[in-house]
Amino acid sequence: MKKAIFQPIKLGPVTVKNRIEVAPAAPFLTNHDGTVSREFFDYTMNLAKSGAGIVTIGVSNVSPELSPMGGRCLNVGSPLVMSGLNELAEGIKAYGAVPGIELVHSRYMLADPFKVVGETSTEEVEKIIADFANAAAICANSGFQIIFIHGGHGNVPAMFFNKKFNNRTDRFGGSFKNRCNFAKELLTAVREKIQGKAAIEYRISAEEILPDMTTFEETLDFAEEIQDYIDLLHVSRGLLEEDSLLPTINPPLYVPKAHNVPFAREFRKRLHIPVCVVSAMDLDTAEAAIEAGDIDMAAMIRTILADTECVEKARHGCDEDIRPCIRCNTCISRTHSQFLEVRCAVNPVVGRETWFRTDVPARISKKVVVIGGGPAGLEAARDCAARGHKVVLFEKNALPGGNLNLATASAMKKDLKDYLAWSVRQCEKDPAITLHYGCAATPELVKNENPDAVIIAVGSKPIIPVFTASGTGKVLWVGEAEGSSAVGDRVVVCGAGCTGLEAALDFAKQGKKVTIVDMVPEDRIGAGGAPINLIALKLMLAEAGVDICCEVKVEDITEEGVVLQTKEGRKVLPCDTAVLSFGFRTDMALVDSFKEVTPDWFVVGDCAGAGGGNVFSATTTAFNAAQRI
Repeated sequence: MKKAIFQPIKLGPVTVKNRIEVAPAAPFLTNHDGTVSREFFDYTMNLAKSGAGIVTIGVSNVSPELSPMGGRCLNVGSPLVMSGLNELAEGIKAYGAVPGIELVHSRYMLADPFKVVGETSTEEVEKIIADFANAAAICANSGFQIIFIHGGHGNVPAMFFNKKFNNRTDRFGGSFKNRCNFAKELLTAVREKIQGKAAIEYRISAEEILPDMTTFEETLDFAEEIQDYIDLLHVSRGLLEEDSLLPTINPPLYVPKAHNVPFAREFRKRLHIPVCVVSAMDLDTAEAAIEAGDIDMAAMIRTILADTECVEKARHGCDEDIRPCIRCNTCISRTHSQFLEVRCAVNPVVGRETWFRTDVPARISKKVVVIGGGPAGLEAARDCAARGHKVVLFEKNALPGGNLNLATASAMKKDLKDYLAWSVRQCEKDPAITLHYGCAATPELVKNENPDAVIIAVGSKPIIPVFTASGTGKVLWVGEAEGSSAVGDRVVVCGAGCTGLEAALDFAKQGKKVTIVDMVPEDRIGAGGAPINLIALKLMLAEAGVDICCEVKVEDITEEGVVLQTKEGRKVLPCDTAVLSFGFRTDMALVDSFKEVTPDWFVVGDCAGAGGGNVFSATTTAFNAAQRI
């Protein structure tokens, strides 16, 4: 039973019920004029019901003008937004949480720091500070109790502190003390404007990581300078404008959790104010870090999105019912990289809260047969049962999970393995779901169940061409190769999709010499994967010494090795093992065979052909189908 995270904490004038903060992130759900929409409100209320002590609204622009960045983000620089802000704050408080709001100046986000710091006049700098202070007053007067200043990830305050960019000769530049003045004056102005109605939280990047950028020691000194101006220090790392650092800010499943905690620990040793950390945290890592005295609070967003009741479940001792985040970064890749509305791979409701009434059961309870126990079939079974239907699921294999069983063989995919275990566990404990493992469904078998509806979730089959060395042990399908002792020391992975890249990294971590080959050009490797995770994968592959050969065709695999057709002609890559990762193909004849059973049939997951091959498409298509029954 967790105890540390459920201790209250006082931050300035505010008392927070526990040590968990919903970290700020923009879901891109506001109205296009920057005001609060019904979609944004309902999304926020879903976060508030999680049980977190603080719910922080993300990326709120302080300028009176609309954000030049585009996208559906809050604009809090005008009093016109106050009515919507007040409703948000009131709604968050209704769930016993403290409403917080992150302030940024969108005009200067991702802008050239040399120009922002070097070419902005003193009067313009004072105007930036005034914009923050005025927006803070609007937020505090609207009921927000924590004003969160984003001073990390290369935002304006970080630009002014950075000695690489700041060669100003006025009071905002030059010496260390002067480079602290922008943040100090901003925080002083905010404090005066909010008149004791709210606490101030300040996010920093503990280090900016790149050469010649702000170091950890410099940030520690800076934090000491500003600690008397704030109530809570929020520790992150990295820069938003540098793609190579995005996996540091939003760690994928290949990166250890809680990786910023050692940095936060040092701030806590040096400062006399509470310290919060954002760091791929979940409730277990938060409990451990707080209990150890490393931090005072933990901020998280992806954990909350994955299960918007997770903190309450933990408070009631129902940890095994918490749906795990798989750190696929579907959420942040959509918003940060594409300016699209937020979605979650394991929680199909996120960003679509106004689309469905998941709290209202179906008008008529029906019998639903689900064919296939992969991630889509399991999702469909749970969702149908939640709507009040009786479900019978057939899975041909002795174990449920489909291809996800094979995809979780690698140790670095523990998050995915935890999710699969949760998914199976929830189905097995639901009395409305009858599971038949090791039972291949046939149209006759399904028809004998007299179903009202059928959900076809038969997955897809791997594409495995026949080569000269097929069947000799020289050639393995990727689903069999990961975790297998049969893989030799020299490996050629044929196929540079996400699955092939992940397998190659896993082999390289085992000390094998790995080469990846594919027909696609270099800029297309990993196509379809979440951009942030692909950045991490490519960096890690390079660090591990994995060679990638693009625009080559696999002609054959012989005892000698992989035979390639290249632009220069025929070439043989010697290897001990060739691992095939050519993707999957749907057995449409199998899918079609079940469509005659009942007029109400639905095809979901990989076999639906809707950008399949990942958890997001599996759960979303399955959830959508369940809502129609």
